[in-house]
Amino acid sequence: LDGMMLGNRPIRIRFATHGAALTVRNLSPVVSNELLEQAFSQFGLVERAVVVVDDRGRPTGKGIVEFANKPAARKALDRCADGALLLT
Repeated sequence: LDGMMLGNRPIRIRFATHGAALTVRNLSPVVSNELLEQAFSQFGLVERAVVVVDDRGRPTGKGIVEFANKPAARKALDRCADGALLLT
């Protein structure tokens, strides 16, 4: 999924500053916290999944997914690098 085009924008997934967290970029405006958590929970226990919003509450296209442990985050990152994750 990392680097995959969604619309006309590439999706980017990287480790965040939290040791077991990923940042997700170029999310569709329709993606919710719940959908983000559901999509990434297949890789391990998700402690928190948040779609970042601006001061007016509009999605910025970014999200943060915090896993319970780093191996789950690594599994998600590796799988997304293969383009195997769909947000539905």
